[in-house]
Amino acid sequence: MARFFLLTILSTLSYHLQAQDKQDLNWFLSYFDYTKDQEDVNQALKESEERLQSSIDINDLAAQASEYKVQGLLALTKTHNYSQAYDFFTRALDIEDSLTLNYERAITYLAIAALYQQIKDPAKSLGVLEKAIKFQEKTDDLNLRVYYYTQLGKAYVTNNNAKLALEQFDVVLDLLSDINKPSLRGEAFYNMANVMATQTNFEEALAYYKKALTEYRSVGEKQREAIALMDIAKLYKVQKNMDRALANYTASLDVRKSLDDQGGIAESYNNIAALYLDQKDIAKTVANAELGLSAAKAANLSTELRRSYELLYLAYKGLNDFQRALHYQEQYSSIHDLLQQENDQTSIVSKEAAREIAIQESKVEKLEIERMQKERELQAQKEFRQLMLIGSALVLIIAFLVFVLYINKRRANRLLAISNEEIQSKNKQLEELNATKDKFFSIISHDLKGPLNSLTGFSGLLINHTDKLSKEDIQTLAKDLDKSVKNLFALLENLLEWSRSQTGNIEFKAEAFDLTQILIENKALLETQAANKKIELSLNYQQPFQIRAHKHSINTVVRNLLSNAIKFTPEGGKVSLLLEPGKHYVKVSIADTGVGMSQTVIDKLFRIGSKHSTKGTADEKGTGLGLILCKDFVEKNGGQIGVSSEMNKGSMFYFTLPAN
Repeated sequence: MARFFLLTILSTLSYHLQAQDKQDLNWFLSYFDYTKDQEDVNQALKESEERLQSSIDINDLAAQASEYKVQGLLALTKTHNYSQAYDFFTRALDIEDSLTLNYERAITYLAIAALYQQIKDPAKSLGVLEKAIKFQEKTDDLNLRVYYYTQLGKAYVTNNNAKLALEQFDVVLDLLSDINKPSLRGEAFYNMANVMATQTNFEEALAYYKKALTEYRSVGEKQREAIALMDIAKLYKVQKNMDRALANYTASLDVRKSLDDQGGIAESYNNIAALYLDQKDIAKTVANAELGLSAAKAANLSTELRRSYELLYLAYKGLNDFQRALHYQEQYSSIHDLLQQENDQTSIVSKEAAREIAIQESKVEKLEIERMQKERELQAQKEFRQLMLIGSALVLIIAFLVFVLYINKRRANRLLAISNEEIQSKNKQLEELNATKDKFFSIISHDLKGPLNSLTGFSGLLINHTDKLSKEDIQTLAKDLDKSVKNLFALLENLLEWSRSQTGNIEFKAEAFDLTQILIENKALLETQAANKKIELSLNYQQPFQIRAHKHSINTVVRNLLSNAIKFTPEGGKVSLLLEPGKHYVKVSIADTGVGMSQTVIDKLFRIGSKHSTKGTADEKGTGLGLILCKDFVEKNGGQIGVSSEMNKGSMFYFTLPAN
């Protein structure tokens, strides 16, 4: 039964792979598929040795490793010469390590793990699988990774570590979460159920067995379906739910009959007979045990023959039919002794193989120590040569430095003269910057005075002439007052942003954000202002467009440019926001149908020393700093700003930013 279970696992994991010549997972699993016609081992070995010799002749190391692996698998699965298999696998692994062949190394480690399983050394098998985890994770073969984690989980089960076993099966389910492979998912659920059952978590085990059963049925995996039904029945039997146990045993039997699986039929009948024996229903016990005996004979399955004889012996003993009971007891003892001898022989072979492999491991370890010692000696020689080279280099460097010092002394005088010229140039630049600063403060003092004078004048009119002013006059004054306050606020806001930028208080740290969303938000923010002038606002690009830049400064640039476009567009005009993605740069344009500008005015834009401010079409005042601030912010984000315009036809301000 265990052998059949192994075969079904291997066939499930490889059914979707096509036969290939390369040494992949399908090729590896084919060596363990005992249902196929057995090849001539001697002929296979001869052909492999010929290919190995050819690869040695042309110094093809990868091909040599492949042939060592072929011979190792033949020794493991066909001739059962485990020490020879281990020798071939280690030869292959040495070459694969030197060539950094991750996929091939993962397959070789699986082969070595299988070897340790066969010689009954689960701890070493687990150790090999744990060592191989880094190699299989470097491959993109999903089938290999699923098979690897399945084997690792089973190794943890064998080594009584249920927690780690469940973690591996969870990994398998994660790998299979986005692909349609019901059979493999069913296998993962089945393995988790087995672990839960060993931990006596029967309810969880039942749930996982039923999930596995659903997956198997969805793809017509009849053999797997029968096995799952059998295990579900066993759990119900443990829980004393004999009716459900019998129902699932019977369902499993029906599936196996449809497959004409005599070995499985024998197991099912024997399980049903054992159930009836527990219930003291001797007649049904005998009937089912005899059917199981017949199927076991047809399948030549010794383990089930032994069970059938034992059940019949116990049943007839219960009927006090001692003659028949003695007959079946003798049959049971005969097969039991035979199986015990086979087990003893297998145990002896496994122990002998383990002893021979231990000797080889010791030799390999000794060779590894010698190799490391030689490497240390070679490293010491290399370091000595390096020291000699360093000493020689130091002598040359000292001589060179003396020469350089002489040259530098002559050069120093020339550099001193150049430095004096640079200092004079820097002084001139500082004088220009100081003059720019004076112009800047002159602009600020002039522009602050205008709004403040307006505020003073409007407030004076309201204080001294309230009685003489009509309601319409007061509303007119209030509107003018509101314009002055907003203009003053915009001036102060741009002044604050510009000054923070110049003093380094704004950290232009890039972050990811949606540029389209910035345009949408600013469009929504200024729609009321545009509606007051009956201006149509439009945006040509609605899809998200991610960039990395300083979000706040870009938002300020868009707001200033859009506000300016509305300001200089007459009633009934149109303002368009345009986003044009490029391979390296993204371009944002704000076009209006406003008053436009002459080339003389364009030349004065973006310069603090040539500050220019124009009233809007509704007499709105500009601060004179908005475009200067925009230019500074765009350039600090790695972009450029520009404008194209014609008098009375409108303007288009645009800026670019790196797309990535």
